[in-house]
Amino acid sequence: MKQVPRKPLKHVFVCVNEREEPRACCSRVGGMNIYDKLKLFVSQKGLVGTVWITKVKCLGFCNNVGTTLVIYPEQEFYMEVKEEDLDQIYNKLLE
Repeated sequence: MKQVPRKPLKHVFVCVNEREEPRACCSRVGGMNIYDKLKLFVSQKGLVGTVWITKVKCLGFCNNVGTTLVIYPEQEFYMEVKEEDLDQIYNKLLE
């Protein structure tokens, strides 16, 4: 085993979980789109290596409105995240 020498300043976990209908899941409400946009933002702002964006399965707040994500080290959970909410998330990543 080898320990990774780098640690991110922020780490965002974005739910992209898929479930069978009729159960709610983030994949049906844009989870992958949110993930892709966050990855692009990090790349465009030169934050690669200091802000990590990771796809995950269920974060426990399933709904039919928007995606769930959590930002560490703050341990801030956001649910029902839609594309129009991303500016607020971007600002959190720049803090």
